[in-house]
Amino acid sequence: MRYSVRRIGIGSALRMSLLLGWAVALCPALCMAGLAVQALRTLSRALAQVQTLDITVLGQKVATVDLLALLQLRSTADSIDQLTAGLLGTFLLLTLALLLVGGVMFVAVGILVSLVYNLLAPLAGGLEVELQHRGGAGDPSV
Repeated sequence: MRYSVRRIGIGSALRMSLLLGWAVALCPALCMAGLAVQALRTLSRALAQVQTLDITVLGQKVATVDLLALLQLRSTADSIDQLTAGLLGTFLLLTLALLLVGGVMFVAVGILVSLVYNLLAPLAGGLEVELQHRGGAGDPSV
């Protein structure tokens, strides 16, 4: 038996995209979150090495220069320190956010593909599928 798929239901595409989207996005989300946590740790260590400079003249301390404050990076450094203080929470939050973004993108692609298929299927005849009947345990034709 030969059948032709004339149309893909948007609801069906949405259901399948929602069902599969998180599974497809899981591995990339875990990898990206791990890389982001490593980058945050490296950046935190680099910013921690920046020290204030004391300017002395004739043994007297004249001024103190805070390079992070001068470059307006103090609040950024504090935020990065807070993120690296709880690395597990940061990793889980980033994974969840990336999983959500990946899932939404998968749903958007699924709906877009089904819409394009529905527009092109009448012109090209649609996808042809050949089906063969196979007898099962409860089938009386066996």
